[in-house]
This record gives sequence, C-alpha cells and structure tokens, in this order.
Amino acid sequence: MPKLIRFLIVNTAFGVLIGWLIAAAVLYFNINGFGDLVNHSRSRLVAYFILFNSFGVTFGFAVMASAVMLMPRDKDEFDKL
Repeated sequence: MPKLIRFLIVNTAFGVLIGWLIAAAVLYFNINGFGDLVNHSRSRLVAYFILFNSFGVTFGFAVMASAVMLMPRDKDEFDKL
C-alpha cells in the first residue's frame, strides 16, 4: 500500500476513534440530559447510529484534513513518517 494512502487511513481512523469516544462521553456523562433522551427513546439503535456516525465522520475528516495540512513538504521529511 502506498505510504500516502496509509497516512490518510491511519489519520482518518484516529479521528473516527476520537469522535466515537466523545460521543460515548456525551452519552455516559449525560450532558444536558442528552444521554437520558437517547437511552429512553423508542428507536435507540437509530439514535446511536446517527450519533456515532456523525461524530465519527466529523472528527475523522477534521483529523485527516489537519494531518494533510501539516504534512511535511519535503520528500525526505515525509519518508521519516
């Protein structure tokens, strides 16, 4: 696998993981009653799916975009990654 593709996949996966952890924290700590709202909903699985997908996609893209913007410009520096 090319190094640049692996770089993008690793950074995107890291961002998705961060997003999932933050979504889980929002539910666990019941921020503004959101955890109770989701847990007592009739369609709990749909709410979990939407919440975790939206957080995962948002944070995944943010971390990937940050990594691309902060990526070294020289080939020698990029090979050290």
